Amino acid sequence: MGSKRKYRVGIIGCGRIGSLLEHDYLRAHPCTHAGGYHACSKTKIVAACDIDEERLNLFGREWGVKHLYSDYQKMLAKEELDIVSICSWTNTHSEMTIAAAQTGIRGVICEKPMALNLQEAGAMIEACKEYGTKLIITHERRWDADYRKVKELIEEGSIGELRTIVGNVLTTAPLPRDWHADCRQVGGGPMLHDGTHLVDMIRFFGGEADWVFGHIERRTEGIQVEDVAMGFIHLRNGVHATLEGGGIRNYFNFELDIQGSEGRILIGNGILRMWLANKSLHYLGFRELEERPFPRSRNGGNPWVLQVEDMISCLENNRESISSGYEGWAALELIMGIYESAHLGGVKVSFPLKIETSPLESMFQKGSL
Repeated sequence: MGSKRKYRVGIIGCGRIGSLLEHDYLRAHPCTHAGGYHACSKTKIVAACDIDEERLNLFGREWGVKHLYSDYQKMLAKEELDIVSICSWTNTHSEMTIAAAQTGIRGVICEKPMALNLQEAGAMIEACKEYGTKLIITHERRWDADYRKVKELIEEGSIGELRTIVGNVLTTAPLPRDWHADCRQVGGGPMLHDGTHLVDMIRFFGGEADWVFGHIERRTEGIQVEDVAMGFIHLRNGVHATLEGGGIRNYFNFELDIQGSEGRILIGNGILRMWLANKSLHYLGFRELEERPFPRSRNGGNPWVLQVEDMISCLENNRESISSGYEGWAALELIMGIYESAHLGGVKVSFPLKIETSPLESMFQKGSL
């Protein structure tokens, strides 16, 4: 591609993560797919698609996009796009990604969670491989400067040998009749919808999973997904991770407590703290944790812009993203492992999984959830 021509971008799904969260003045901006492309000098949004006409027209006005569609296949066929972002419901991700690859789209950035199940996620990866399409799954913390700094500190041994990771993503329960409560549309409850970020960061910091124990509950009537989920994960390097998703809280919380042999880091939404082991001031002959300033990166960049720049680099250098289709698939596999363990009564489930469909849907159909 010539240096003067911008990459032509189309966005499917003009809702919250596609565009509307830019209206939230409390967030750091940009914080959406549209915002990331708009802030990148090498991309131009030329088309958008949504089945909600009012939302689609709002998107067009706010981003100066004139080519608006209610049928994504028509958009793919007509617009000669280079990159497509898929920001629609989870049950459409696989179909749309495969269609984009078959149309000749060079890069697809697909929202999390990647798909309803491993079969769909695998089909996405295979289609992109067959047609030469680069695939990114949006786990945006992989580009966040603070999370990247934590990974660097772990790898440098700043907190000693990594021992445990304790994480939670706590939310209110899905409301009955809300799309978040429909397993056929979203594939799972808070552990999948929000917990995918948590699981992805556990893998980002700790590596591949070996086995997992899982427990899930559905305490809220009228929903088809879990609202409480717990997991205990053994990673291949011997690190253990525990996590909670959902939990029926009247607040939102996302955090990871990363503990090493010589220190501890706590990171999450609005949280960034670090402690290192030192001589105890309270007990003779003991060592205890002493809080230290976290060494933040000065020029980290915005993760939504960096995601776009990563895609461009993948296209121009024929490489895979740090948040590739495989990384999205692996996060989904870990969550499906939690569901499968719960499905089988809380037994240990080893990876790789031998299932491709969602255990959660089977549990709901059998009345065991």
